[in-house]
Amino acid sequence: MNRVWHQGERYDGPRNSRWIVNDWQSHRGLSAPPSGYQWMRYGNQYLLTAVTTGVIAGVVSATLGGGMR
Repeated sequence: MNRVWHQGERYDGPRNSRWIVNDWQSHRGLSAPPSGYQWMRYGNQYLLTAVTTGVIAGVVSATLGGGMR
């Protein structure tokens, strides 16, 4: 869980309900995912990933609630 993800990489981690963030409204720094994308929680990062390909469109720090990088 120490990996640092970056925009453009392909998320290859778990994709079950434990990792998917459905209540993005209650997490500081997250916005509604566009159609075809979902938020994933990986360690101290939120990853905005394409559902079909896993390509990361954005990364937000979960510890600071900082903005998308």
